[in-house]
Amino acid sequence: MSESTAYKERYWLYQYRLGREYLLPLLAEWGIGLEGRRVLDIGCAEAGILCAVADAGGSSVGVELSPSRLRLARQFASPTHLTRMELIAADFFHMPLKPQARDFDLILLRDVFEHLPDKAAAFSALVRLMEPETRLILTFPPFYSPFGGHQQMLGGLLRRMPWFHILPGPLWCFFAGHIKKRDPNPRFLLEMEKLRRHRMTIALCKRLARRHGLEIEGQRYYFSRPSYQLRFGWPVIQAQTIGRIPVLRELLITGAVIMMRRKWPAS
Repeated sequence: MSESTAYKERYWLYQYRLGREYLLPLLAEWGIGLEGRRVLDIGCAEAGILCAVADAGGSSVGVELSPSRLRLARQFASPTHLTRMELIAADFFHMPLKPQARDFDLILLRDVFEHLPDKAAAFSALVRLMEPETRLILTFPPFYSPFGGHQQMLGGLLRRMPWFHILPGPLWCFFAGHIKKRDPNPRFLLEMEKLRRHRMTIALCKRLARRHGLEIEGQRYYFSRPSYQLRFGWPVIQAQTIGRIPVLRELLITGAVIMMRRKWPAS
């Protein structure tokens, strides 16, 4: 196995553990079991979370823009896992789902929504997929939080520099120029620049939810999110009290998990 493939398999295992050790227990805490349930994971990457869903008795559809990541998903998943999931290479806004295949109990976007440029259009597309019992779950690092620019993807000291991504224009350009000199293909920096343009916040998520007729049923906030524990060994620290204070939560919370349900007219 090549070093690159070994790294990607470790990343698949990270996804699987994130689903099994954190996401599924949180859903259970919110009264949602996955036995016999159907899950749509948008931006499923190597489908590690969907393997955890399969182990919990659920079936799933995983949508991922990158065909190469889905090839790895099929390589790393067990045959039993693969019998319980369908993997589709497609853009979020052009998912080839048949009308009869849209009956999902849970729609998940894990650390995907902050990368979408038109978040209002994304909410509109998601609402069209929701039935009365469907729950929508978004997880994301709020943009103004210490590592809301995903700078942990960079190398060197900058990966440990909190709030680096919200530096004002001239300072940002100085550091960005430094990174570009060291890296001829700075794809992580380019992604950070997109995040600076599209700025995902908790307030924006809640505002768009209300605008699109969604009510919030569950919220979980972290000073130190579960993904940091699995990837860097940092302890998981919840921040439910700070989560109720609008300005502080945007600056201090490193991870938000928000569960929503569509409001339907009373029959």
